Amino acid sequence: MFIVEGCNEKAFAPLSLTADGKALSELDSNEEWLNAALRGDAGLPGRLKVDCRATTRIRGIKVVSSGQRSVEYEAYANNDEKVLIKALRRHEPDNVEHLVLNYLTEKNFRWSPQLLCSVLFDGAPYLLITKFIEGLPAATEYVSSSFVRSVENIKALGSNIGKTLADLHATLLGCDAAWCRPEPISENDIRSWLRRLSWRAVWLREKAPHMLPSHDRTLLLEAADSLEELAGDLEPLAERLMGTLKMRTHGDLHLYQVIKGPNDNVYFIDFGGEPYKMPASRLEKEPAVRDLAALARSLDYAGMMGEQLRTGESLLRVTSWPSRDLLAWESETFKVILDSYMSEAKSRGLSNLYDGIGALFFWLVERASYEAVYEIVARTGYHYVPLNALLRYRDGNDHLASFIRGLA
Repeated sequence: MFIVEGCNEKAFAPLSLTADGKALSELDSNEEWLNAALRGDAGLPGRLKVDCRATTRIRGIKVVSSGQRSVEYEAYANNDEKVLIKALRRHEPDNVEHLVLNYLTEKNFRWSPQLLCSVLFDGAPYLLITKFIEGLPAATEYVSSSFVRSVENIKALGSNIGKTLADLHATLLGCDAAWCRPEPISENDIRSWLRRLSWRAVWLREKAPHMLPSHDRTLLLEAADSLEELAGDLEPLAERLMGTLKMRTHGDLHLYQVIKGPNDNVYFIDFGGEPYKMPASRLEKEPAVRDLAALARSLDYAGMMGEQLRTGESLLRVTSWPSRDLLAWESETFKVILDSYMSEAKSRGLSNLYDGIGALFFWLVERASYEAVYEIVARTGYHYVPLNALLRYRDGNDHLASFIRGLA
């Protein structure tokens, strides 16, 4: 069995019996099978497409993490080079991570995983093998910082995140393939982005109540109302994007996708785009400021997680009544990232990276609306973070949102 289908999705199920015939194991955790796959000899003629920069042999496979979307293995390749093997579990033809990583590797972009091999199955990425990046998610530092309300101790990290993001966007601006080529934003794009908000408001009101406990129903309805009210005010902001550039962005940028290495260097990982991006497609191009909005939203998550640790309160409580100093911390930490991003973009003469900065609040709300749907569908338990953020954005009770509104 290699592909299973259900609920309008296809999933990879690379399963086989163990040698004793008593259990199932995943083929991509088997060194012999994996190396056969890299040679194009995995018993799947015509269905696997293997593209390696050099002949690669893998040994010492060890599971690093396992989730709904992928399993990640640490291993060693030729000459004892440490590598990361990402084995995807969803058959997603709209996943362009292999294309992004291949492009960035060809351009010698230093701050993302260097692609060594990609394996596609029926046109969709199945295995990605990259050089291993040593470090920890930047999210851990931000959660700790929020705990003590310190901005100073993460200024260097935030500054490097902003600078490196501008470097990433500048590199992607030069991409000329159809999947990544920058294009002017049209009226149709703006209408499509606005429809995301109205679609998600209806979804929160009509679908989400059946997926959460009844005691969350009031919050869901208030969030749906807030999103609808905000959408009406956001149309002029969205229209400011007309004629500016849409491009291939990171696509799912948050602080767990940012790895802090030595000397506060940062690396961006996981370019596969967002799951459950309803009603949008991961193939859609968007303006560069969308990644900035995603980071701003990620700071809200970091702040609320830190507050949970500090107070011992439930996530519902800390997100419903966040303290003013916590919200101020979120705003100040984002300013560090934004100032660094803007400075780097201006120093390169890349005004097209920040032409859309006046519409940043639109993307902040769009990101929160996406998160609300995602957290509920994926049943993470974190839906309180974006739902309560939508209420604060509507009521004007959020420092970060007020600062971003002021950029318009």
